[in-house]
Amino acid sequence: MRQEAEERKALETERKKIEKEETKYKIEIEKLQGSLNQASSDTETQKLRARILELQQQLSNVIVKKDEITTLQNGKAGNVYIISNLGAFGKDVFKIGMTRRLDPQDRVNELGSASVPFKFDVHSFIFSQDAVGLEKQLHDILNEKRLNKVNLRKEFFRVDISELESIVTSIDPTAEFNKTMFAEEFHQSAEIDLSQPSNKTIWIDEEDNNE
Repeated sequence: MRQEAEERKALETERKKIEKEETKYKIEIEKLQGSLNQASSDTETQKLRARILELQQQLSNVIVKKDEITTLQNGKAGNVYIISNLGAFGKDVFKIGMTRRLDPQDRVNELGSASVPFKFDVHSFIFSQDAVGLEKQLHDILNEKRLNKVNLRKEFFRVDISELESIVTSIDPTAEFNKTMFAEEFHQSAEIDLSQPSNKTIWIDEEDNNE
């Protein structure tokens, strides 16, 4: 799939970026350790040690992120997302998909910037070592509730949000689920419409006026 190929390409780009950061921190730490051996005062020694500890923590964070990328690249790991768009699709319609993006919100933002008038609300991000399987499991459970029963790549389902929460919880009790449809842009737009005078054109039939 094109989306999967794009996500793998993005992960590879991110991995290379992370590796550059990792190398940079290692070089800086090595230089500071050399300076530490030549420190001429306790004050200088303390400053150097504090800076080394700071860089080691940053390096540790980079290594963790690198490991996360490797996990996403080498298997089926990823995040299943459950999102809604009240203004575009109405109540009780949810899109359930999966992404290998390091930050799943990036994928949601991407979906919200193309072909829909409003941003999506996120109801759940569920990380799984087998996100492909988890996505399929949810799709199978909700198969009869699909909006498009012809093109199964369209991942929209009409389901009550409480029922959807119950399904998610039964599969993964640790998954967080937000039942609120904020739809901020939609509601703000509706308020603006209400505050503006009607733009309707009133047509007057001249023949009626002449009678």
